[in-house]
Amino acid sequence: MTDSSMRLVKPGDLEQLAKLLEGKGNLQDRLDEAFTRASNLGVRDKLAPLSPMTSWVTKTGPDLRRRAAIVRAGDGDPLAAALYAGFTPEQLKDANLPPDIMLIANASVANGSKFDPSWLKKKEGETLSDWITRIKSEGVAKVTNNENLGEVVADYIDLTALASTVPGAFKMAAAGTLGLYKYFKKGDALKAPGTTLAQILKGKAPSYIPARIARLGASIGARTPAPILNVLTGADKYAALAGKQFAWEASLLKVGKGAAALKTATGGSRLAAFASGAGAAAKTAGWWRAAGIGGSIAATGIGAFDLVQQGNPIEAFKKDKAGYISDVSGVAFNASLTAAMIAPNPVTIGAAAVTGVVYGVSSIVDNWDKVKQFPGKVADAGRWAGEKVGEGVNKLKEGGKNLVKSLNPFD
Repeated sequence: MTDSSMRLVKPGDLEQLAKLLEGKGNLQDRLDEAFTRASNLGVRDKLAPLSPMTSWVTKTGPDLRRRAAIVRAGDGDPLAAALYAGFTPEQLKDANLPPDIMLIANASVANGSKFDPSWLKKKEGETLSDWITRIKSEGVAKVTNNENLGEVVADYIDLTALASTVPGAFKMAAAGTLGLYKYFKKGDALKAPGTTLAQILKGKAPSYIPARIARLGASIGARTPAPILNVLTGADKYAALAGKQFAWEASLLKVGKGAAALKTATGGSRLAAFASGAGAAAKTAGWWRAAGIGGSIAATGIGAFDLVQQGNPIEAFKKDKAGYISDVSGVAFNASLTAAMIAPNPVTIGAAAVTGVVYGVSSIVDNWDKVKQFPGKVADAGRWAGEKVGEGVNKLKEGGKNLVKSLNPFD
């Protein structure tokens, strides 16, 4: 198919044709089923003439999708490069694709005759987030023609993520362990993660918060109108439904169940009971805690999706032991953190503390080589940048001399 003929086709038609070949219950699926049945009946040799067709279907489906992505790139579709890489529209739904690097990637796909776009193809076991990080670095490397600079960008992205997640995991581990110690040793109530600011504003700062900050926070909270403070930090009056004094101690599940039971006892319908329970839980959580729960749920979903994309767990573990442990423990940590924020109790807090340690340590181990090599790579990139600046200055000087020379009437 030539470039001119590709411009006449509709990418949706090519993708639909690929689906007819690859989709469940379609040609590839039926061929596999036919060969399986033939093998069970001992007549597989009778289907020998169809064997080349299996290979053709396997190759043609992806090729049609690739061609459709090229057409989409020419039409300016922002998802074109990711589709060309081998990701499906379902995998790209709601994906946060960086527009700057996607512009470079799509240009590479649209001008495939001039620029080889094979660097964009998804590698075996590569997740969408891994792919985005890789093309960011390789995009920089291609634009600058400097592979080291591309590696600096990739390492910077990974180390920035490390710096933003690992301290939080260790903090949860430390706070959770301290909370469990006070719970079992002194009988103190456990507190939901992510509610420290709420405690400070309401004059109940944890013991590890500096006294000056605790006093300042309590002063700000005292001057904040009570309705606004409750919306942000959670309304304590509903905590009694879970047998607690403060909102940050209460299980949102117990609060919701208690409010629903009260509504039912007063003659409310099931729908009214559910609405009452949900409303009480939301008011107890407050905006900050609810936002934390939402973010943690999203992180769990994204992490789980990435794990699924890596394929067979045993093979993925063999390929990158430290990386896979980091990914699995990350999902476990975010899941247990979500549970602890919703219902703080010894089990959920303990799980979050343990998985936080595993996640933090495994992430550091997985990125340790990058941590060690990053300063040297940055220094090399700096030298390269200095050389380029020097070359630019020399060219500027030479251009200035030539301009003066051309304007000199006596030369």
